[in-house]
This record gives sequence, structure tokens and C-alpha cells, in this order.
Amino acid sequence: MVSLACLYPEICVLTQNNCIGEKNTRYFVAFLFWHFLLCLYGAIILGFIVAGELKDKKVVYILTVYYGIDNSFSGLFPHVAQWLLAVHNTQILLVVFLGIIALLLGGFCAYHVHLCLSNTTTNETFKWQDYIFWMKKENAAKASAYTLKASINAASSEAQKSPPSKWKTFFSRSKTRAEELVVKNNIYDVGWIRNLCEVMVPLSERRSFSCKKSE
Repeated sequence: MVSLACLYPEICVLTQNNCIGEKNTRYFVAFLFWHFLLCLYGAIILGFIVAGELKDKKVVYILTVYYGIDNSFSGLFPHVAQWLLAVHNTQILLVVFLGIIALLLGGFCAYHVHLCLSNTTTNETFKWQDYIFWMKKENAAKASAYTLKASINAASSEAQKSPPSKWKTFFSRSKTRAEELVVKNNIYDVGWIRNLCEVMVPLSERRSFSCKKSE
């Protein structure tokens, strides 16, 4: 996964060494993965702590026995949620916050793992989308032009012949040209195993910019 930042180290300086290139993709994916695990771990641990508080203080028992609330999820949930927000509001907010961050980090990490397995950069992904969009528009325009030309030729040839019957004209169909299928041909995709190996152990032997700067 070679980027311009790897070919031209000066770009790293302009972006304050925050670019994702050939030699640091593995560290960025590891960063996302471990932070996803940390947020998920924090949300689960806080959830168990709050659940333990519910069990120790016998909130469900008090609500069902002393207040006569129906022992069902729909009956207990509003009262339990109200108690949690009143007593453990900080923990509940942290659980919600960590859960949302874990979902975002998990999705972002999965997206970058997909890019690594297909040996594609983020910029290349957007370029491929633009290419496929414009190729589809071009193929549709070619198909429309071919259909129009075929209709004009058919009309001119039929004008020289005897007029066809109304039923034949009604059931006749103009010849249409099938649109060409646009295929994404990524020449750098050599199989997900080799792609992953290139990310884990980059093939380039270029020295990093920090080594050149020290010299």
C-alpha cells in the first residue's frame, strides 16, 4: 500500500507526521484495534459494576415486593432506568459513551482491515468510485447513442418498404445495446494473504524520513 507520502517524505513534514503510508499502516490498524478493545472492555466492566450494584441493593426485589410493580421487563425497565440515572448517572453516561466510541472504532478498524486485504488505500477507493461512476455514465451514453442510431436506420429502411401493419408496429421492439459491465481491476491486489503480508512486513527497503534527517 504505497502512498505519495512514502515516495515524498516532505509531505509527512507538511502534515506533521500524521500521514498513513506504507510503513506505518500496521501501527495505525493496531492503534484502532487496541483502542476498540479498550473501549469495549471499559463498557463491559462498567456494565457489570452497575449490575452488581442492582443486585447488592436488591432494587428489583424492592420494586416488585414493596411497590407491587409487575416482574417483567416492560414493567421494571422504566423504574430501574430512573434509579440508575439518579444514583449512577456518571457510570451510565460512561457506558453509553464507551459503547458508541467502541462501535465507531470497530467500524473504522474493519474498514481499514478491508483496505489492507484488498491492497487499496483510502484515496484509491474514492478514485475507483469516481472511475466506476463515470464509466457507467459513458457506457449508458454509448448504449443510448447506439439505440438512437439503430432506430434511425430502421425508420429509414422501413420508409422505403410498404407500411407495416398496426399490430406488427405495436409489438415490435427497437434494438438496444447492452451496457458494458464496469469491473474494478486492481493490479496491486495479489490475494488477501499476500496483501496482509505486505502490510505486516512492507516490501520497500526505503529508509524512513527520520533516519535521513538524522544523517
